[in-house]
Amino acid sequence: MKVSVILPTKNEEKAIGAILKRCREALKNHDYELIVVDNSTDKTPDIAEELGARVIRNMEGYGRAYIEGLRTAEGEVVVMLDADGSYDPMEIPKLIEPIVSNKADMVIGSRFLGEIKHGAMNPIHKLGNRLLTKLTNFFFKSSFTDVHSGMRAFRRDALEKVNLVCPGMEFASEMIIEFARKGLKIAEVPITYYPRKGKSKLNSFRDGWRHLRFMLLYSSTALFVIPSLVLLAAGVGLTAYVLLLDPIRVHSLVLGSLLTVLGLQTLFFGVASKIYSVEVGLTSEDKITNFFSRYSVLEEGILAGLIFIAIGFGIGYWVFKIWYESGFGQLNQLSMAILSFLLMTVGAQIILNSFFISSLRLKTSYE
Repeated sequence: MKVSVILPTKNEEKAIGAILKRCREALKNHDYELIVVDNSTDKTPDIAEELGARVIRNMEGYGRAYIEGLRTAEGEVVVMLDADGSYDPMEIPKLIEPIVSNKADMVIGSRFLGEIKHGAMNPIHKLGNRLLTKLTNFFFKSSFTDVHSGMRAFRRDALEKVNLVCPGMEFASEMIIEFARKGLKIAEVPITYYPRKGKSKLNSFRDGWRHLRFMLLYSSTALFVIPSLVLLAAGVGLTAYVLLLDPIRVHSLVLGSLLTVLGLQTLFFGVASKIYSVEVGLTSEDKITNFFSRYSVLEEGILAGLIFIAIGFGIGYWVFKIWYESGFGQLNQLSMAILSFLLMTVGAQIILNSFFISSLRLKTSYE
């Protein structure tokens, strides 16, 4: 099986020469190619070309570099490798063995299963990696130990089953999530992590947030839908309790109304997020997105919203009538006034969000 090694580079002239030489040594018993996807202002691409690597120049973005490298890769097995000296190319045979033996579609080199040399990873990066890995496992029911390793390999034909589109650092998370979601076999092998050569391009908080943001977009149900149902249940339950059993607790009614409105809007955020994820190719259709893809969903939403508004307006008119007849004195129907505002607000939310969600599906729903 031919092996393609893709190395994204940005000003790695201190390390690229040694990395490429060790790649050659590690793969001397294989048919292989070395692809450097570069965005440097130093001599990195020139050194790479002198050592026989195919160089793709002026390619900005971690994910975009790999996507472009994959377009030109010819190997049945593809190895992803950071070119900063933090990973040892001599461990490539260990990485690709499960793929060659048909035991895995992707293999991740786990630094936490192996060894992290002193000074290779500062405590903040180590904590962030562990936290993001645990969140990935929680959201996607996986059991990885190192989801942000820059050394991994995969079967070339497995790419036909996934959709990789992220141009930035999120590409690393997207790849693992996509492979896991499609039921492809993923294995981890222990590797050694070394101090990098040259200046680090990693921004702990910015890049960590980008990975977290991407995972949250992928897991709209956990982020929006489930919390919204909890908020709605609490809000509706508290509101009903006050109105039916203890109407003098106006403050509790205000809290119940707030939770209801917040829960409903969070639910609509979740639906919109799930639909957007489908539209841009991050996730596939499910029962929720299919339901809101129906042609009649806008009309149904408008009708439901108008019903809530009409009921709320009717209650409000009744409250106003009593208040008017009392000479605009003390308002004794404060609880019903709050209910009136709540119902009209909920109706408006439903109508406006029905328009918004329908606009997201304007093309795919009406084709």
